[in-house]
Amino acid sequence: MIDSLRGELVERSPDHAVVECGGVGYLVYITADTYSRLPGKGACRLHVHYAVSVDVRSGQSEHKLYGFLDAEERHLFRQLITVQGVSSTIGLAILGARRAADLRLAIMGGDETALKAVKGIGPKLAQRIVQELGGKLAADPIEKRARPVHGGGNTVKAEALSALISLGLDRTKAERGLQRVLDEHTGDLPGVEELIRLTLKNN
Repeated sequence: MIDSLRGELVERSPDHAVVECGGVGYLVYITADTYSRLPGKGACRLHVHYAVSVDVRSGQSEHKLYGFLDAEERHLFRQLITVQGVSSTIGLAILGARRAADLRLAIMGGDETALKAVKGIGPKLAQRIVQELGGKLAADPIEKRARPVHGGGNTVKAEALSALISLGLDRTKAERGLQRVLDEHTGDLPGVEELIRLTLKNN
């Protein structure tokens, strides 16, 4: 399985790039945002999602590479295409419309409007994406990016705050939002994932 490509960028367009590695040119599908951030030509590295689809009738298989500038963006793409109705093409379109960090916040905050703005996504699919991925995305930063808080233990609030900041939320705004949610749930403290979701929804 191909995990990444590092080589010479010999061609690029808003929907694909050709990266030459060891004399072999790899056609990689990309988002318009990735296209704008790639150099005109020269050395580059893309994190790759390798997909194989098989035509049931003919038995022929199609192999495609999807490229991303960072691993987090690829990870989000892989989560998106697990949702029924989100093809690789639609997944790329979603990521092309917004930066990965902004998209994460939108999904976790239940912002279906941000998804419906993408061509090919209707109200039902937008709702399904939010429902299926909201909780998964909330769990991601805690498991992978949250740092231990020293001097008082890893409290639920501290873990949620760390996760919100790692998602790109301003620290002051995150603290204010967290406190507001905690004040509304005195005596019934939500879990970390729910605390993050409620905070994002109210911001």
